[in-house]
Amino acid sequence: MSAVRTMRHSTAVRVAAALALVALGTTACAGAGGDDRDQAAKKDGDRSVRVISAHPYAVDSSPTAALEFPMNENVFEGTVVGTRPDVYAKDVLDDGSEFEVVYTPVVVQVDEVHKGGLEEGTEVVLRSMGGTADGVRYEIEEAPAKKTFTKGASLVVFGSAYETVDSETAPAMTPNFLYRETGDTVVDATYADGAHDGGPADRMKRTTFLGKLRSLDGGTAS
Repeated sequence: MSAVRTMRHSTAVRVAAALALVALGTTACAGAGGDDRDQAAKKDGDRSVRVISAHPYAVDSSPTAALEFPMNENVFEGTVVGTRPDVYAKDVLDDGSEFEVVYTPVVVQVDEVHKGGLEEGTEVVLRSMGGTADGVRYEIEEAPAKKTFTKGASLVVFGSAYETVDSETAPAMTPNFLYRETGDTVVDATYADGAHDGGPADRMKRTTFLGKLRSLDGGTAS
């Protein structure tokens, strides 16, 4: 939930509890690039790699906060199909400044939709922030851990709009909040190291969590 992530319509904005948060696609979870103070040239083998270190604000990622977040445009349950090579992305914001990130594209099958226009059974791409591509390394701690996206993992995604930014050729979505289903429990996976305040990640009985989630579409928990 750290800062990343509709880049263009959100000119890098992320909101929670009336706080504006820098984001790549209105997400509460990734980070902002493009600040010269956060960039440096480092050596990686025989070539120079430009490093962008993102330092976004952490926001409450509890189930209540996730459900009430105003910028969730797509909320769905899905299963990880696999990952693709890291991608460098750049967008030009409304003020003319550039926003840069590197992310791992995660292919997820949509199993059940609670908000938004996605179709069940289709595949979408999530931006897993962080990685190296095209001579740029994007470093961010306040984002879901890469291991969260193992093949077959069951996820609940509270996401941004499913769209492209300037440099992308295909649409993708940045998670605002991410939960992992483990047995009869759902665990907050929005941050790699636990809750937004440094404590243990929130967890909730699956039926209780899905009951709250289905309040978005008027359904009932199964």
